[in-house]
Amino acid sequence: MTAVPILYSRNACPHSARARLALLYAGLPCELRAIDAGDLPAGLTALPCLWLGDASVNDSLAIMRWALARRPDLPLWPEIRVRQQSIENLVRIVDGPFAEACDLYRRLPLPPRAGHRDYRAEAEIFLAQLEARLARMSYLVGDSETVADLAILPFIHQFAEVDRTWFDVSPYRRLRAWLAGYRDNALWRQAQQDAPRWHADAQPTYLNAPARRASA
Repeated sequence: MTAVPILYSRNACPHSARARLALLYAGLPCELRAIDAGDLPAGLTALPCLWLGDASVNDSLAIMRWALARRPDLPLWPEIRVRQQSIENLVRIVDGPFAEACDLYRRLPLPPRAGHRDYRAEAEIFLAQLEARLARMSYLVGDSETVADLAILPFIHQFAEVDRTWFDVSPYRRLRAWLAGYRDNALWRQAQQDAPRWHADAQPTYLNAPARRASA
């Protein structure tokens, strides 16, 4: 196994930000290689990919589970099966219908022209579900932070930034407050930072968590 894992990821990609964030929360240093999806090194089939030397973890949620399993003191993966199922269901939606609608929404001109399919409205179906959850609890799956919050955060952030003026006056008051609660989270800010484009002769760039978070 290499001295530290190597995370191949894309800048400005919510799946990659999710993987980076989990590694930062777990306090696991790794080499960060930022590449484009169309220029994958030999042996890689998708991004993000966590390379462990003799094995790899290729799915962003699997990378989260791998990282957080090494920090059992962080209660981010609940022991109760029904809560685990809730996390899996939410991630399935955000990775599927929501991500697809959000991607298409980002490509539309602003303001949308007449005749365009309303992809924002399609994405709002999921936003309304999250808003209803946050009306009953402090986080997406209960009153404490879980993998669900970390896994969904990059996608909601990306959606909000498409048309921030609209989002800031949208009816999703609790969801806006939840997102704003991460604004000063040092680990989240670091996960979003663009890393230098990696190439074979590049100097290593490392993803290292700052001093243990006290207020995240």
